[in-house]
Amino acid sequence: MVLRAAVLRRLIQQWCSLSGLGVAAQRNNTRNLQTLSYIKNFRRRTWTPVPPVLIAFSIFGYSFGSSAKEVEDKKKNALKMSDSSVEELIPQSDQFFDENKYREAYEVLLNHPERDTNVEVIWRIARGYYKTAKETENKTEKAALVRSGFEFIQRGLGIDDTHYAIHKWYAILLDAKSEQDGMWERVNQLHRVKHHMVRATECNPNDPTSWWILGCFEFGIADMSWYVMKIVQKALKEPPTGTYENALECFLRAENIKPMFYTTNHLWLGKCYKALKDPEKAKHHLNIAATTPVKNYDDKKCQEEALQLLKKL
Repeated sequence: MVLRAAVLRRLIQQWCSLSGLGVAAQRNNTRNLQTLSYIKNFRRRTWTPVPPVLIAFSIFGYSFGSSAKEVEDKKKNALKMSDSSVEELIPQSDQFFDENKYREAYEVLLNHPERDTNVEVIWRIARGYYKTAKETENKTEKAALVRSGFEFIQRGLGIDDTHYAIHKWYAILLDAKSEQDGMWERVNQLHRVKHHMVRATECNPNDPTSWWILGCFEFGIADMSWYVMKIVQKALKEPPTGTYENALECFLRAENIKPMFYTTNHLWLGKCYKALKDPEKAKHHLNIAATTPVKNYDDKKCQEEALQLLKKL
């Protein structure tokens, strides 16, 4: 059973998670899995995380240590935003997101009356929560942000299950939330995660990031070692499938739709070509990933990994 536990840990470490726009490998995954304590119930074959000490704070509240003037200013801004139309606020939110101001990207929408009913507002709030969580060091705050984002995107799915962005961010946040709920839960959610990734590409075949996250999933499954796959087969009976060829097709399709939409796509193209024994093409894409100017957290991590992979070619 100890061996099975070790193999499952390795499975989660190997499997690529939705980390960039939702889904490159979770960079802190190895560290988190090593530090989490688990209660093992071998008869039921379940894994339950030992509950952490929760630190109370409000996602929708104000920062700790805010002055009276800052609090008053935020209240005024909230009232002003609630009076603005969705048509005015959505471009503001998108601009904040493009400028890597993820917290502002969702906060600008939180006080609008349509935040619980308009899917265009809902998925942007969920997106902002996820990206903010990704760059947050505090584990308690990170977990709360992910769960808040998942609550919003779950609400959006109940309103409109034909919107590509709803499915895309549902897949991303479901994976992030299930990671918090333990290793076993994350494995059990693999099929649902892939289902929503595929639905996103079906609802909008021209969205490059939907193809990118599906490619990450395909690569992660293909990159599993045979003994890890045996464990997954015992756990799921019918594990999801994935190949390097399918992953490559997804990444190339994303790049054809919108060239250089995401530097990390070149990193994954390089990984695919490396796995498919095509070092020249692998070097080409890894060089792009390694030399593109860094603008945010994702770019920084992408560049670091690309440089490491180039040393091995």
